[in-house]
Amino acid sequence: MKHRYLTAGVGLAALAVAQPLWAQQVSGPASAEPQSRGLEDIIVTAQKRSESMQKVPIAIAAVTPQQLINSGIQSTQGLAAALPGLQLLNIGGNVTPYVRGVGSGFAAAGLESPVATYVDGVYYANPADVNMDLFDIEQVSVIKGPQGTLFGRNATGGVLQITTQEPSETFGGRARIGFDQYETLRADGFVAGPLSDTVRASLAGTFSHQGQGWGRNVFTGNDAYKADHILGVRGKVEADLSDTTVIRLSADYSDRHGPMAMNFRALPGTGIAFPTPQPARPWDTKSYVDAQNDYGGGGVSVTLDQELGDLNLTMISAYRKSRNFFRLSPSVTTTPVLDINSTDHSEQVTQEIQLASSDSGRLTWQTGFYYFYNKANRQQELFFRPGFAANLGLQIAGDPAVGPAIFPFERENVDGTQRVDSAAAYGQATYRITESTRFTAGFRYTWQWTKFHGSAVFTLPGGGKVTVADVAGEKSSFRKPTWRLALDHDFTPSVTGFISYNRGVKSGGYNISTPSNPAYLPEQLDSYEGGVKSELFERRVRLNLSGFYYNYKNIQVPAFSTVLIIVNGASAELYGLDAELTAKAGDNLTLNASTNLLHAKFKSFPGATFTTPLPNGQPNSGFPGDASGNRIPYSPKFTYSLGATYTIPSSIGDFAVNVTDSYNSGFVAEADNRLRQNSYHFLNASVAWTTPSKAITARLYINNILNKAVVSQFSTVAGISYIGDYTNPPRIVGGSLEWNF
Repeated sequence: MKHRYLTAGVGLAALAVAQPLWAQQVSGPASAEPQSRGLEDIIVTAQKRSESMQKVPIAIAAVTPQQLINSGIQSTQGLAAALPGLQLLNIGGNVTPYVRGVGSGFAAAGLESPVATYVDGVYYANPADVNMDLFDIEQVSVIKGPQGTLFGRNATGGVLQITTQEPSETFGGRARIGFDQYETLRADGFVAGPLSDTVRASLAGTFSHQGQGWGRNVFTGNDAYKADHILGVRGKVEADLSDTTVIRLSADYSDRHGPMAMNFRALPGTGIAFPTPQPARPWDTKSYVDAQNDYGGGGVSVTLDQELGDLNLTMISAYRKSRNFFRLSPSVTTTPVLDINSTDHSEQVTQEIQLASSDSGRLTWQTGFYYFYNKANRQQELFFRPGFAANLGLQIAGDPAVGPAIFPFERENVDGTQRVDSAAAYGQATYRITESTRFTAGFRYTWQWTKFHGSAVFTLPGGGKVTVADVAGEKSSFRKPTWRLALDHDFTPSVTGFISYNRGVKSGGYNISTPSNPAYLPEQLDSYEGGVKSELFERRVRLNLSGFYYNYKNIQVPAFSTVLIIVNGASAELYGLDAELTAKAGDNLTLNASTNLLHAKFKSFPGATFTTPLPNGQPNSGFPGDASGNRIPYSPKFTYSLGATYTIPSSIGDFAVNVTDSYNSGFVAEADNRLRQNSYHFLNASVAWTTPSKAITARLYINNILNKAVVSQFSTVAGISYIGDYTNPPRIVGGSLEWNF
């Protein structure tokens, strides 16, 4: 069956099943030189068919499981250390990506990211689902720039593509256990094998418990940034229904609990409305509220691959459901002021039907239909404690003859539900003009219908209630075309150049946290890109370069007050350069280097939200300002990653030493560019010993050697404080033991 491993996206060797997938080495094209002397080929599914990364006319960055281990990356939040140009924010347990400065500075159920995340071909709409441990990964890739044709669901900035391990026709597996200085015990495993001549299955799982937090709430004495538990499990069954038909069933579930995010503190050099001296360590807080995050969710999917002569039919049906709760106080004080309990529910259904031609012939093509349903609900309680009520009030429009009235208030209850139904038809074709030149054209047309219900009710002292928003059945819709044009040419068998023009669109939506605010509109990005992909010196060196220019319109931008809303109105200009180098400098030394240079500024953004610090350093209530010419949030000017792995063979096994350095020049948080994260290095190192039989590997590692504190989310809470959340971990020393069988 040709497409049995279509979604694996790991390499040509995935077609060989003589050994488990996690142990296979990926082979490149045939060559006069022994394969061991050249770099392994990387197979990706960036165009929804298995192709060499070097022949796809798209800028792609990909990492293998071994690179993730070497770089000390255990979850999606850490991927930026291996993939320059990628930023990942953790916002209340939600992880939202930025690629080349395009992303979302806020995350919640119903608020989809401009960088679409796909796991085994299934779109993850809820950013809480994207926050996952990488325990059974085959490959992670970032497809850069708008993907408006094949991945058209809101892929304005790109696609984060995660591929997990597949069932194997031979029995095997691995088990791994690890421990670190924060008393984190982590165990994970994978097993796969045949159930019969035509049925294969796999099961993967992970569990971790952290005994000590990275920080502490010095007021309550309780730990901060602690994972009481993280659980993940995934099972797959694959069956050959006939010589031309394969069906796969996949199910996964994740659960996490603990004060892992939203442990806010006042940013250095800023003040607080209710002064409280802040702890010296960035990972420590001082608040009357202990943050909490609880998540549970998962899904099932069914994939059918059917050969129809020279055509291939693929159908992917998927269902996902999750719940994400978080508790926090943005007031970063020991005085009871303002605390928030928020619960997000998300339910989604996706259905994709794709028909593709074979890879032979001058013309290759694929066409398909995509349906998406999502129901997102946020129930949020804001508790205004006596310290807040004594100093602030709520202004509500009253009797026209009397004018506005000022009320003290105790609580606000918000309940917002957004339902999205979307359908799209798409097609893409590549024509081989000559043996070395190809032209690609793609088109997608998307329809979306959105319905919203929301209410906001304030409770006054004595139990009286005031309704400030009551939206029932508000509707909106849009229909948009997106497209792709690309030309690529093989200058030599190992050097390919390409140019492309792409348009991407991200849908609009409603502010479910603040029902009284209007809906935000769709945004649009036009990308012009050119690049060169090359393999040099007998495939010992791989060098890929790409330059891009983005025209970004109607950008959805966060605007902060006590709570956050999404607004439109900005246009921006982004351009830059990506470079990636992999070199095999001898049989035992491998070097990896990649970098991203980025210019990302608003061209026009009048009416942006600005704040000015008051004499005590706290922000004022905010005012409209002109952000034209300001830098786009979370878009560093320069990032790079450098890694080296040196293997030392011996009679007792192989020793592998790895050092990885990732650098970020710093970034701003909001359109007014007031809040900034300074430049930093994440420096990691590890040493591993593998027995001659390859059955056992022992590893010692140290991550964030320089102990850099980096904000993962920071924002302005008007009238209270400038706050930050340090979910990126401090220096961690640990080890692991792995058994392969």
